[in-house]
Amino acid sequence: MSARCEMDEEIAARYQAAEALLDVKLAPLVLNESVHPHWVGPRTFWYRRQRPDGAEYVLVAQGSSCPAFDHTAAAVALRAVTGTELDRWALVVDEITPDGDVVLIANNRRWQFAGGTVVDLGPLEVPQPELLLSPDKSRALVAHDHNLYLRTLKNGDERQLTDDGAPDFAWGKYPDSGLLAVVRQRSGLRFPPFGWSWSPDGAFIVGGRVDERHIEPYSFLESVPQDGSFRPKAYQVRQPLTGEPNATFSACAIEAATGRQIPFNLPAELMSELSLVEPVAWSADNRRLFFAAALHGPQEARLMEVDVTTGAVDTIIAERVDGFINLGCELYANPNVRILGGGREAIWYSQRSGYGHLYRYDLATGRMVNPVTSGDWVVRDILKIDERIGRIFFTASGREGGDPYLRRVYRVDLDGTDLTLLTPEEADHSLNGAPSTMIALLFGISAPPAMVSSDSTMFIDTYSTVSTPSISVLRSTEDGSIVRTLESADASALFATGWRAPEPFVAKAADGITDLHGVIYRPHQPERDPAPVIEAIYGGPQMTVTPRNFAAARRPLAGYGRAAFAALGFAVVVVDGRGTPLRSKPFHDAGYRAFADICLDDHVAVLRQLCERDATLDGERIGIYGHSFGGYVSARAILRHPDVYKVAVSMAGIHNFHAIYRSISNITAAPDYGDGSTSKPDRRAIPDNYRALDNALLAENLRGKLLLVYGDMDENAYPAMTLQFCDALNRANRSYDLLYLPNRMHGFTAEPYLVRRIWDYFLEHLMGENPPTNYAIGEG
Repeated sequence: MSARCEMDEEIAARYQAAEALLDVKLAPLVLNESVHPHWVGPRTFWYRRQRPDGAEYVLVAQGSSCPAFDHTAAAVALRAVTGTELDRWALVVDEITPDGDVVLIANNRRWQFAGGTVVDLGPLEVPQPELLLSPDKSRALVAHDHNLYLRTLKNGDERQLTDDGAPDFAWGKYPDSGLLAVVRQRSGLRFPPFGWSWSPDGAFIVGGRVDERHIEPYSFLESVPQDGSFRPKAYQVRQPLTGEPNATFSACAIEAATGRQIPFNLPAELMSELSLVEPVAWSADNRRLFFAAALHGPQEARLMEVDVTTGAVDTIIAERVDGFINLGCELYANPNVRILGGGREAIWYSQRSGYGHLYRYDLATGRMVNPVTSGDWVVRDILKIDERIGRIFFTASGREGGDPYLRRVYRVDLDGTDLTLLTPEEADHSLNGAPSTMIALLFGISAPPAMVSSDSTMFIDTYSTVSTPSISVLRSTEDGSIVRTLESADASALFATGWRAPEPFVAKAADGITDLHGVIYRPHQPERDPAPVIEAIYGGPQMTVTPRNFAAARRPLAGYGRAAFAALGFAVVVVDGRGTPLRSKPFHDAGYRAFADICLDDHVAVLRQLCERDATLDGERIGIYGHSFGGYVSARAILRHPDVYKVAVSMAGIHNFHAIYRSISNITAAPDYGDGSTSKPDRRAIPDNYRALDNALLAENLRGKLLLVYGDMDENAYPAMTLQFCDALNRANRSYDLLYLPNRMHGFTAEPYLVRRIWDYFLEHLMGENPPTNYAIGEG
């Protein structure tokens, strides 16, 4: 066999090994990585335990666990009445009642299993995602024909609540600025009336009407129509760009019994900022609604109160903020704001001390009662507030030393005393707060189950590191002692694939002072040292992407395929530089105006340190890839640091901040068109403070190999922005590569064809080897 053939076979074998380590294939290989409880009593819950051949259900009561029911008996009983052979480990549980009765789902029907027999409870309800159910589930608010209707679910009768809705001035419409307009036009995706919610007693519905008539349409061109026709289709989206007027939101309440509308007297600055998607709470009498707002330019956080019977609006807390403004630990999380005592007090989140902490306020006076937490560490998510005992349960990071991103669970009394660590293990305790409603809609993320029992005596804790599988335990909320170990994750199938955990490291930022905590995925062929290095980057101010727990180590956020790259022979580095969240406010604000440039400087400093102290890493062969904001940063990296980065793959990059949607200014400094004006004076105006952030200005710096990837239906990162960047590269006479993905929206990073093309690109241009010809990655 020739040396060339042997080389071809060796490279093909590496591609096969990499394919086995793709995220989509690794995801299901760890069993019982977490416990999702279904509480049926103060100290009783059930959960689904995975088995290699299916799943079983476990009941936990008073700290003891047992099978929730007899799976064999249930399968036999179902077979007797349905005539269908059912695998006992494939049974699906819908509910387990406090009395111990089990409700199963089979043949699209619900069955009650008790005493060895089953009773038919009727067919499964057909999902109706367009309905906003009333608290008692007897009625629903629905939007169609641009107006709102109240539907009685028992008979389907509808009563019209509004009659003046019109195109682009509709009641309950999901606004085009929500980044799902093309999806909705193409697929008919349905939502409940956007921005609307019920009062707890069902007497009022609150929300508003979106006015998009003044917004110039933005066009998306579907060049490969889904219906098989040959004439391209254009989709028009009412999406304002940077500096253009936003959609306005006129809020009101509707009295359900009469249909009477009560307009809210919102301040003008809120009309284009606010939708009442996520009211914080209602007052005890269900007549006052509290909501939190983050205003951008000027930066101000507010807690506001609306009397829904009169429409009067009062600002209770107003806090001016310099730099990034958050009502929680990061942009995509629900605000860490809670109302106590039916409207007497509030827990308020602020970074005024330089770190994100909780403060207690008297709502009658608007004055702070006391700080609840303090110190050089960050509150992450409020898990529960028990007003009966005056205690808050929450996650936080950075207080115990070591990796400042590792979450721990704490409790503290409302007066700020008796702060107690409940999870001593040095690991990431991954109890999550709920995502924001818009993020839940965009990405289909559901709210996590309650992890603290209703009587606040125990909680479920799942913890792990990047190299150790998770352990789920039941703990006491008094001192954190373990009541019972529930599950130890089984990762044997994962390790059997050859997957290797990343190694944590610490390096200095570009300032030479700040510690940055990253990980490195080591190449699988150490004999090929020194190995070329690929950096998986995001770099945006919205979130961090370095894994801190076992799940994230194999299912990384915004960095698909890290383990696969390691199997190909690359070392993969992941780190979050200054300008990203979850550290101090100065750490985050470092990127407020310079944006990705500060972060990139930090990444370059880290790469140089790693290569200097580790001879197995080749500092002369460094590549980078990223998607979305990471697409912007990866392209900017090879343009701004051509001496460091030799190859870059930029996917779905925005490439500048003046030709993107207006809401981008929510994560940057407000645009400044001169003399502090945030409004665009003409169609071609570029904000003074955004001009230097344009990748096109650096086009002539391109020296290495750059692959640009875009999807033509991407509302998150406009395809036109990639093509406009291409125009700048053309005018600078620079060679680059372009991959167009027809009919693709934003989330295309896992597509087999794209993955293979990226592997080929790095193998050829960074490793200097010939990739296999048209290697086919399987879909499974």
